[in-house]
Amino acid sequence: MAYSLFETAELGPLISKNRTVRSATNEHLSDPSGQITPAWVDSLEALARGGVGIIITGHLSVDRDQRADEGQAVLDQETDPTLLSLAAQRVHQHGALLIAQISHSGGKARPGVNGRPPLSPGDLTPQLLDRLVEQFRHAARTAQMAGFDGVQVHCAHNYLLSSFLNLRWNHREDAYGGSLENRFRLIRRVLLAVRDACGPRFALLVKVDNDSCDDLPALLRLFQSAGVDGIELSGLDMARRDGQKTPFFLDRLLAAWEGLTVPIFPVGGVFSRAAAEKVLAAGAPFVSLSRALICQPDFVERMEKGQTESPCLACNHCYNVYRQRPVRCVLHTEVIPQLEAVFGPYPT
Repeated sequence: MAYSLFETAELGPLISKNRTVRSATNEHLSDPSGQITPAWVDSLEALARGGVGIIITGHLSVDRDQRADEGQAVLDQETDPTLLSLAAQRVHQHGALLIAQISHSGGKARPGVNGRPPLSPGDLTPQLLDRLVEQFRHAARTAQMAGFDGVQVHCAHNYLLSSFLNLRWNHREDAYGGSLENRFRLIRRVLLAVRDACGPRFALLVKVDNDSCDDLPALLRLFQSAGVDGIELSGLDMARRDGQKTPFFLDRLLAAWEGLTVPIFPVGGVFSRAAAEKVLAAGAPFVSLSRALICQPDFVERMEKGQTESPCLACNHCYNVYRQRPVRCVLHTEVIPQLEAVFGPYPT
């Protein structure tokens, strides 16, 4: 079934004004302690004002001691509920939906930021596993109470839940290692805890690698059996595809989704209206964008008004440009003071 880019669309309990999704993209706009800031709220509103239908926040750490960088925000008991609620209100004012991506950095946590080593699958005792499930549950419930429309549990890009699925990183010999079903056990616990805490009217999404295990169709069936409302398909090689301006993982999705009923949509490589429409024409129900929206937060609105291509270079320097100067894209000139406050002073 082919879909139209600017028609309304259902995703679990949600109705989006169009079929565009802002894929979770680290804004790097927390303060140095991980607290969300007004600048973080502003960045989300800019996307809503710019026409995006569903906005997924950058990954919010459920563990304050396991952040991925100096600007990663945290979603826990210390998070400012006023700013969380303000973000939801301002996004909703523009007719968009707001999803909190919740994550544990695992092996990608930075000791220099956290003052302690990162956690890998083998480090988690039964007590720490229980604590982790509770951290995800609490983060989701906090987002719900602030007025968010759902959460996306981050199971991609070698963050902790993704690494449980990957035999390269998960060498456990207990109920959480070995078979794919065992490696999925922690993720299932997290998803069921979130659903139990938040109920069926709060969207439960996941972000998943297409290449983190040896059987993608079986993995997608496990997620469907856990009751998720939608799956965003990414990949471990996402960051190495600089310069590619065609949809990254659409072919892998088409090869894996036979018999599945849960909505699944790929992210990556969409820099034009033609590419977006290719994804929808193939049967994916949503189009997920990231770098084009870093470059132009209003790219969706621009497409609706006739702009056919994003000026984004697909150069991937948005992964580190904020460490050289206080901007999020190499094409930007306007300074973001919050980046300067966290990552500056910059070399002259």
